[in-house]
Formats: sequence, structure tokens, C-alpha cells
Amino acid sequence: MELKTVSIGLPMLDKALMNGVPEGYTILLSGSPGSGTELFAKQFAAAGAEKENVIYFTTTERDEDILATMKNFGWKTNIKIVNIGAEYYHKVLEKELIISKYREEGIPINEIFTPARKKKEKEINFLTMVTYEISKLNPPFRIIIDSLDFFLNNYDRTKIISALRTIKAHAQYYGGVVLITMLRDVYDTTTQSGIEQLADVILEMEMFRTPKGFINYIIIKKVRNHPEKAGIFKYSITDHGIEIG
Repeated sequence: MELKTVSIGLPMLDKALMNGVPEGYTILLSGSPGSGTELFAKQFAAAGAEKENVIYFTTTERDEDILATMKNFGWKTNIKIVNIGAEYYHKVLEKELIISKYREEGIPINEIFTPARKKKEKEINFLTMVTYEISKLNPPFRIIIDSLDFFLNNYDRTKIISALRTIKAHAQYYGGVVLITMLRDVYDTTTQSGIEQLADVILEMEMFRTPKGFINYIIIKKVRNHPEKAGIFKYSITDHGIEIG
């Protein structure tokens, strides 16, 4: 039976893979800072807009910046954005900043909060938030997690991999596709290999300095059951986004 595939958003990369990626696949995209993983994530999201239910989890950008970038390239913006970074700031960092300010001013911690605010707030588990939001999606859907680094820096690695297994299983069952971005060559071998083992497709974006400037490459590192698909492709940024060739 022929696999039903969906577009990644880069026609030449689709062709190099399996005329896109099969429904149910999880894609891991890693790269060094500045290599373009964030732009790739938006282009991937736009490829599913209007045809699929697209949910974009961001940990580093404002909603308006994501949408402005997509509009600048003329991409569709019919996506749902869940801003983990903004939630983390309001629920965690903002309180830490207030406490630090009062400490600097010499105010005792037990006097910082008034009795009316002494009720303990339930701690937010952002990893659980992601899996919950994904569980509400109706197929066909497309999931973007940009990026996994936030979770790797805030949660136990085994719990993250367990959550990724749940997300992958959900996508497989309902025929959705998942894109996860993360920094390259940052984490220990056990963590890296655990995440890579879950991925059906592994892509890497790399930027090399030359005397004349920079050369950008997308590397197909893994396609499940198709080792012959591995390859390296030069890419550039045009008015239409990331283009190979």
C-alpha cells in the first residue's frame, strides 16, 4: 500500500525524501545558532496551514514576530500558536524578578506577599501543557515544537523522552506529522541518541564560513527504513523562504 505523504514546505527536499514525509512521521531538525531552524519551522507550519490543524509551540519568540515573519515571506498564517516562552515568563521568571528586586531592597521574603496572595499556586508543568494541547487536536494536524531546548534545560531528560513518545504515538495513530527543533551537539550522548531514536526523519542545518561568506547546508541524516535517502543539499534564503539548490 502506498504511503500518503504531506509536504515539508520545501519542494526539492520533499522530492529528496519520499515526495514529502508520510503521515504519522516525526521529524527532528537540529542546527547551530543562526543556521535557520526557526525559519524552517515556520515554513513547515505554513505548508500545512488551511489544509491541516497546525499548532506551533514556541519557547523563544513572540506571537506577533512569528506571524510577521510568515507574512513577510507570503506564507499562510492560519495556525494556532501556543507561547510556552511567554507563559514561562509570566508564571515563573516574572515572580523571580520581583523577589530578586525585593531582596536587593532588603525586604524579608516573608513580607513580599500579602496574606491575600499566600494561597499557593499550582505549579505549571509546561511539558504536560504541550501534550494536553496536542491531545485536543483533530486530524489532520501538524505539530511544531520550536524548540526542545527549553524543555531539556528545565525538565528531567527521561520525562521529556517519555512525552515525545506519547506525542509520536498520537501522531502515528491519527496520521499527523511532527517537527521538533533543537540545538546541535549540545547534549550528552544518551539524551541525543534517545531523541534521535524516536525520530523517523532527522535533518540537520549547518552554516560554514568561507572567504566569500557563508554556505548553508541541509543534511538528511536519517529516513526510517530508507538509508539510501541520506544526503546533503546546499540551500539559500530567498523571497520565498528556504530554497534548495
